[in-house]
Amino acid sequence: MIVVRLAAQDLPPPESWSKQSSGAPCIVQRPAGSEPSHFAPVVVLFPSPSDAPTAATAANTLGKALAQRGFVVVVPLLVGWPPAAGPDAELHWPLLFQALRRRVRIEQGGLHALVAGDEEKFVLFLLAHRQEFQTITLFGESAGEDDLEALRRLPSRRVHAIASSDVEQVAEHMQKLHAERYLPGAAGEVAKVLDDFHDAAAVGDERRYFAILPDDAVFLGTDGTERWTGAEFRKFSMPYFERDSAWTYVCLRRHVDVDAGGAFAWFDETFDNAAYGECRGSGVMTKRGDRWVLRQYHLTVPVPNDITRAVAARIRAFQDGAPLPVTTVVVVRHAETMEARVGHRLSPAGKSRAEALAMVLRGLQLGAVYTNGSQPTTETVEPFCLGKGLRPRSLSATETKRLVARIREEHRGQSLLVCGQSNNIPELLEQLGVTAKITIGDDEYDCLFVVTLTPDGTQFLTLRY
Repeated sequence: MIVVRLAAQDLPPPESWSKQSSGAPCIVQRPAGSEPSHFAPVVVLFPSPSDAPTAATAANTLGKALAQRGFVVVVPLLVGWPPAAGPDAELHWPLLFQALRRRVRIEQGGLHALVAGDEEKFVLFLLAHRQEFQTITLFGESAGEDDLEALRRLPSRRVHAIASSDVEQVAEHMQKLHAERYLPGAAGEVAKVLDDFHDAAAVGDERRYFAILPDDAVFLGTDGTERWTGAEFRKFSMPYFERDSAWTYVCLRRHVDVDAGGAFAWFDETFDNAAYGECRGSGVMTKRGDRWVLRQYHLTVPVPNDITRAVAARIRAFQDGAPLPVTTVVVVRHAETMEARVGHRLSPAGKSRAEALAMVLRGLQLGAVYTNGSQPTTETVEPFCLGKGLRPRSLSATETKRLVARIREEHRGQSLLVCGQSNNIPELLEQLGVTAKITIGDDEYDCLFVVTLTPDGTQFLTLRY
């Protein structure tokens, strides 16, 4: 990105966008020579609603400094902030983003959020509209690293805090931030065509979109059955392009390689999308005359390794037309015991509790019962096992990982009972995915923990019996 500094007097006058035309009122400062067909980096500048500078002042100072560096700057008028207030406020901001894309071709696809201060409402707003922004910067004396924790968890975002309100310093930071994704040479040409491709979809421009995805190209969708030629994909997607926006995928990062002869390029890019979250696009482009066009585009939804098993199980169940596998684990502590000098076995109160457990669980159809092999745990499940014709299996208290592996693999989709001790039950629950901190007091024998394992995660319930 090559930026030419312009004098403030060379800039066009700020534009005022009304709520009726854009969903939310705002001031827009364009750089000199800006045309609707030109791509430009775009900053959404959120001034503090309670402190100076006001929105108008921000547009006249920092907004102009950014425009001098080639940015289009959008300053929302923060009347009635926070944005979530009001019965129809949830519609205002998506309408603003949509109006912005129709009036400005956004370079690199994603907006830059620039926020004065660290007020929590801004963070909540940015999290709610994460799919629009490729970078987030908080600036000012109150902008601290601690306030960015939730924003930093957003995948593929570049999030920063600047403990300064100096106009030049903030503007230079934004210039460098945008330049980080600048690609030179032939790779940059490919990147601009991809920006054009995604922008055309975001504003429903069928002609521009399919000029880049010609009839003999191939488009692979997220569903395994979706393989179209460009001509077939055009026919399929026509209803989408009849809307104001077909779909919006905001690019967060991109890699482009071009062959030595400059005739072919291959790429991969990461997006955010309101419906599908983080997505990945990859493909091949070729030169036809002096234009780059797509030969293949492949859209996928990457699955984090930690949840791949769960997603695979959900897909398999869907393909088989079967219900999703749900595993239910009932975990209890052994019942009350005699004093150690008498013998480590159940006391009369413990035997009564074991009978009560059998009564509570009588309606469950269990695939297995596990104990840690000790006499108290075996005696606690004995009445239940006798009534169900089950034989308890034993794994020592040190084999928690082995037990969890059996539960997840051998007993997937079943219900089972596990009887343990107060010192190893918290570890078992944690390895089953329970995030709550569990402690069991020395005199607590009535806790009944129910853990439900589904492809969507772990659910947890604590009962008393």
